[in-house]
Amino acid sequence: MNSAPIPVHHVVLIGLMGTGKSTVGRVLAKELDRDFVDTDAAIERDAQKDIAHIFTEDGEDYFRSQEIAKLTELLNEGRPLVISTGGGILESVKCRTLLAEKKSEGTLVVWLQASLDIMLERTARSPHRPLLAQAKGKGAREDILKSLEARRAPWYGEAADLEISTDTMSIQRIVRTVISTINYSAL
Repeated sequence: MNSAPIPVHHVVLIGLMGTGKSTVGRVLAKELDRDFVDTDAAIERDAQKDIAHIFTEDGEDYFRSQEIAKLTELLNEGRPLVISTGGGILESVKCRTLLAEKKSEGTLVVWLQASLDIMLERTARSPHRPLLAQAKGKGAREDILKSLEARRAPWYGEAADLEISTDTMSIQRIVRTVISTINYSAL
């Protein structure tokens, strides 16, 4: 006898910087009539400083510990949420384990992807990306993104229930794809 699928409670968007997590997340939350939380913005609000300053003043390890705490807090919320995560949230084994565990409670993990050119274009004017801020010289930002992608892609793939390329899909089509997956899982 097959058991009924678990209804989707939280939707968690993962992926590298510049893949559209925050943009898609806001629209998806509105369509689902859920609250939207960007983990990076929530950490900045709690710390009362931006991510770049957290990295500079407190270090990356401290920031990663804040990601673990924030993701744990959000995934334990009773109200359904759409959560956009920072690109490096899966650097932490604890975050990867937490997402895997929460799937049995109805967490849907969506991996948003984009080509290197698109990510470079989308992140070009953002001063709040500490891992790209260290890029100096021609091709340095590209090299950093390639390196991050190579290291993180296996984690994203393992965590994801759904993978979507945001290169050519409209935001509305991406949102419809996620909602279709949610509706299908509720059958």
